[in-house]
Amino acid sequence: MKRIYLTVKGDINLPGVPLLRILKSEAAKHGVCGEARLVDNTLYVVLEGPDESVERLVKFIPMASPAVKIREISVREDEYRGDYKEFRVSA
Repeated sequence: MKRIYLTVKGDINLPGVPLLRILKSEAAKHGVCGEARLVDNTLYVVLEGPDESVERLVKFIPMASPAVKIREISVREDEYRGDYKEFRVSA
């Protein structure tokens, strides 16, 4: 099991691009819990779950929408804690 913190910066908060909803759906599909919030043009994400599923989601984020232009991604791994029972989003 793995816990990852992501900070994604770029042209992310675009009208008509439901990035948080896409991310929540993809997390549910792969059994990943955590949370994501969008502040201006920065996406903050915590992912917890099976190693392969978390890694798959980390790789998915830059490809979530062709309209999104990412300039910087920082990834930090932490010890798995099991703090989340689902994937939550907030704007």
